[in-house]
Amino acid sequence: MKKTSLKKAVSLLLALVLAVMLVVPSLAANKSKQNPVLVVTGFSEYPLVNRSTGEAAFPPSTDAILNTVKGVLPALTALLGSGQTKADYDAFCDAALPVVNALFEPIACNPDGSVKHTEVGLAYQYPESAAAYGKNSEAYAQAFDKALLRSVADTVGADKTYVYGLDWRLSPLEIADELNDWIQHIKSAHGCTKVSIAGISMGGVMVSAYLAKYGTADISNITMISSAFTGLSYIGALFNGGITIDEQGLYNMLNQLVGTEKLSQIIGSTGLVKQIIAMIDDLYAAEQDRLFTECLIPAFGYNPGIWSFVPADDYEAAKTFMFAHMDSTDAEKKALEEKIDAYHAVQINAKANLESAKRAGVNVAIISNYNSQMPPISTASAQTGDQVIETVHTSAFATCADQGKQLPEGTKGKYVSPDRMIDASTCWFPNETWFIKNMQHVGFDDSQNQCALYAWLMTTEKQVTIHSNADFPQFLLYNSETKVLSPLALLRGDVNFDGKVNLVDVRMVLRHVRTLSTLSALAKEAADMDGNSRLTHTDAQLLMDTYTGVSPASADKTFSADSIKDVVSNAVNGGENTNGNDPLSGIKDKIGDALDAIKGMFGEQALPQDSLAQIADRLPEITRPADTEEPAETDKDVPSAETDNTQTSALSNVTEESEI
Repeated sequence: MKKTSLKKAVSLLLALVLAVMLVVPSLAANKSKQNPVLVVTGFSEYPLVNRSTGEAAFPPSTDAILNTVKGVLPALTALLGSGQTKADYDAFCDAALPVVNALFEPIACNPDGSVKHTEVGLAYQYPESAAAYGKNSEAYAQAFDKALLRSVADTVGADKTYVYGLDWRLSPLEIADELNDWIQHIKSAHGCTKVSIAGISMGGVMVSAYLAKYGTADISNITMISSAFTGLSYIGALFNGGITIDEQGLYNMLNQLVGTEKLSQIIGSTGLVKQIIAMIDDLYAAEQDRLFTECLIPAFGYNPGIWSFVPADDYEAAKTFMFAHMDSTDAEKKALEEKIDAYHAVQINAKANLESAKRAGVNVAIISNYNSQMPPISTASAQTGDQVIETVHTSAFATCADQGKQLPEGTKGKYVSPDRMIDASTCWFPNETWFIKNMQHVGFDDSQNQCALYAWLMTTEKQVTIHSNADFPQFLLYNSETKVLSPLALLRGDVNFDGKVNLVDVRMVLRHVRTLSTLSALAKEAADMDGNSRLTHTDAQLLMDTYTGVSPASADKTFSADSIKDVVSNAVNGGENTNGNDPLSGIKDKIGDALDAIKGMFGEQALPQDSLAQIADRLPEITRPADTEEPAETDKDVPSAETDNTQTSALSNVTEESEI
C-alpha cells in the first residue's frame, strides 16, 4: 500500500515536472513570437546638420539664435522708441527680416517644394534594431536610449525594436517609400510577415502616407501617439493669415512651463505685455504681405512637410492665401501643388484607410493628450491640447472644450470624460481612442507605468478597446511629479479640474460661497467636500485641510451653521441620545459636542470662517479676456495692466505658489 502510494506520488511529481518543462519553453517563446516594432519619430526629433561643416541646421545652435537676437535687437529698439508709423514698421522689416531669414535658410526648400540645401541632412539614422548597437555606444544614446523605446525593448526585445528618424523637409509620400524599405528589411531580418508601426507626432503623418501608398498587408498594429495625422489647427490658421497673439494664452503657457503663476502675475502687472502685443498687432496689420512674402513663406511655405500639418478643412483657403503671396513661377507653383495635394488626399482618406486596416485584422489604437495651453500665436490658440498639437486632431476629432473650460452641462454619455472636457463619441474610433490629461506632448517617462500603455497597444495580438484593461480606461490622468498614469476620476476638491488640489481651488470655493462668482454644476460636485450637496465655508475649510495634509480630529469637529442644523435634525429624527427616552437629551449632547468642536476649531492653531472670508476679500480681482461661459473660474488668470500693485502683494501674502 505504501509502495503504491509512493509510486503515485513519484508519478505525480514527474508529471508536474514534465508539465513545467513543456510550459516554460512556450512561455519563453511568447516574446520571440511577437512582431517587431517600428517607431516613427516626430518633427525635429532627429537634428538636421550641414554634413560638410558639421554645423547645426535645425534646431539652430545657441550661437545662431543669439546672433539672430543681436541682429534684430537694434531694429526692435528703434521701433520701440519710434512713433510706430508705417514708415517705422517698414524700417524694422528692412533690418530684421534678412536676419531672421538667415537663421532658417539652411532648412529652406525651393519654390517647387524640393530641398534647397542638399548638403543638409539628418545627423544620424540607424536602420538596425537596438540590439545591433551596444548600450554604451553613441548610436544607442542618440536613438534608442529613450523612455518609450526602452519600454518597447523590454516588451518585445531589443532585437525587435526599431526607430526611424524623419527629415521633415521631405514630402510624406517620399518618406512613405523609405518606410516601406525599412519594413521589408525588418521582415527579412526576422523572417516575419508583419511589423507593428507607431507614429509619434509628425510620425503619424508619415504612417498615414505609408498606409495610403502601401496598404496594410505587412502591418499588424497601427498606433498613433500624440499624432498630427489630421493636421494642426494653428498651422491651418497661420497659413490663412490668422496670426494674432493671445494674451491670456501666453500667460497660461508661461504658467505651465514655469510651474507657477507668480512670474506671469508680475509680468502682467507691469502692462508691458499689453504694449508689446498691441505693437505686434499693429506691425502685422501694416506689414502682413512682407512678413509672409519675405519671411514665413521662404522659411516654411515651400516645405511640403509643413503643408501636411494643414487640416483638410483649411486646405483650399490656405492654398489660395499662401500661393497669392509666393514669389515663384507658375511651373514652380504647380510642382509644389502636386506634392502638397498628394498628402491632402491622404489626409482626407485617413479614416477610410484606418477602417480598412481594422477590417483586415490590423489592431488600431489612438492616444491623445489634453489640458495644456497651445501656442498663443494664432486664432486657434483657445483650443486645448498638449502644448504642440490640439486634442481635436490627435484624437481624430473628439469634441473638446476650450482650454480651461468645460463642455455644456447637458453633455452626458459613456464617452464623456469625468471632468466634462472631452466627448469622445465624435472620434473616428471612440472605442479605440485613449485620452491622457496633463500629459504634455511626447513627455514620455518609463520610471512608472506610463509607457506600459504605449507598449501594450503596440504589441497586442488582438484588437483591444477602452474596456479591455482596467488599468487603462479611456480617460487617464498623468501626474508629472510622481510619473504615474491612473484612471481619471472626479477628484474631490479639484474645483478647476487641473488634476490637483491647491489654494486656487480654495479661492474658487470661497468666492462662490460669498456670491462673488458662480461655479458650474460639475465644479460644485468636486467642491462638496462634506458631501451634503451644499457649498459652505465648511467645504473651504475641509479643502484647505486636504491641501495642507491636515485632517480634523473627528468628523464631529467640522463645525458650521449648517452642521448645527444637521445635528438638530438628526437628533429629532431618531438620532442617538444618551438616556434612551428623551430626544432633547440627544440634542443637548450633540450641541455639546458641537460647542467642543468650536473650541477645537477656533483655537490658536485653527483658521476661523471669518478669516477664510477675509482671504477671499483680500484676493485681487483678475482681469482676463471677456468670458461668459459658466465655468469661467479657472484661476489661470493674470492681473491686467491696471491692477493695483498692493493687490498683487496681498495675493502673495495669503497664498503660496500654486502649480498649474
